[in-house]
Amino acid sequence: MTAPDVSHVVAPARDASPLVGKDGLNDLLWEVCTYVELMGEAALAGTPLTLASSGMLAAVLAEPGITVAEMSRRIPKTQQAISQVAARLEKLGLLERRLGSGRGVGLFVTEAGRAMAKEGLAREQELQDRLCELLGDERCDALSRLLAEGRAILRDNR
Repeated sequence: MTAPDVSHVVAPARDASPLVGKDGLNDLLWEVCTYVELMGEAALAGTPLTLASSGMLAAVLAEPGITVAEMSRRIPKTQQAISQVAARLEKLGLLERRLGSGRGVGLFVTEAGRAMAKEGLAREQELQDRLCELLGDERCDALSRLLAEGRAILRDNR
């Protein structure tokens, strides 16, 4: 499966936004997040993946046996939201649940899931490259550092 060309996918011009004049931090983050989600959907077109499910496959591939509860502690999503993504991946044959030690049920990537995770990661890398191309390397690096710092601060204070 080859990745689609996402070079044509650009965020709308600022003055095309219905939120002109709403420059509060939460508004800006929401709007930028929405643009990235749209670009992510385009990048993953032709696959059964979303940005969330691609991220879950990558996380489970990196840490086989991780539980929904553990994922929920690490990212700001409820167990229910994570379980829904896991259930969808399970129905697609990309993920499976197995009883772990104790009472936990671990998540594991299937062989088909491993191939799809590789495809998803390649497409996400193309998306990241496109974002950095649009922003420029200096802004991309600065924004990445600032968001990583913000994530650490917010994670510690949630």
